[in-house]
Amino acid sequence: MFKKLVILISIFCTVSCPGHIINTSFLSNNYKKIYKHSVCDPEQSFPQMVILPYFKNATQIVSDCDVYPKHETVLGLMIFYEHWARVFGDPNHKVKDALEKIMITWGLEKRTMERAYGLDGRRIKNATIIGLTQSASVIWVWRGKDFKISKSSLTHELVHVALRALNGHGDFDHEGSIREGWTREHTELIIDVKRALQAFGL
Repeated sequence: MFKKLVILISIFCTVSCPGHIINTSFLSNNYKKIYKHSVCDPEQSFPQMVILPYFKNATQIVSDCDVYPKHETVLGLMIFYEHWARVFGDPNHKVKDALEKIMITWGLEKRTMERAYGLDGRRIKNATIIGLTQSASVIWVWRGKDFKISKSSLTHELVHVALRALNGHGDFDHEGSIREGWTREHTELIIDVKRALQAFGL
């Protein structure tokens, strides 16, 4: 699986960002035995926690083994970080460190919240949500339309995690004026990352 991930990301980098060398800081497998034995078992009860390889303390909680195989989730995280580092940089590795300990809970159904904020910063009452950043390292993500990571809010929630690691808050009102942090560039980053995920069939 390690070789597969390296090859896929190398191809992605060559196609999408000529002249840019991908950050390989995640490409280590010091706990290979643990990763190998931490798999989703369809014969066991759900939800199940699965350790994500190549990230020191990252995990995902799944209620269905098809949502999602750990190598798909890991590839999604790596693609996100490659884009983030290229656009915004990460000189102190704060974003990398946040991803190293991420816990992703994949939900099979959407949720409702009494209040939420749209990308434009407008408050929405009784909003149907497809993702939620619950803490500095814990996020909940609806499985996405057509069971595709690229059609989920994973990338959106990772932006909140990254901003929280850098600024101490995830900027809950996005491009609104209540908090600072989230800009149009972050919204455009999400679009670009989702396109890259789609290119890999995720």
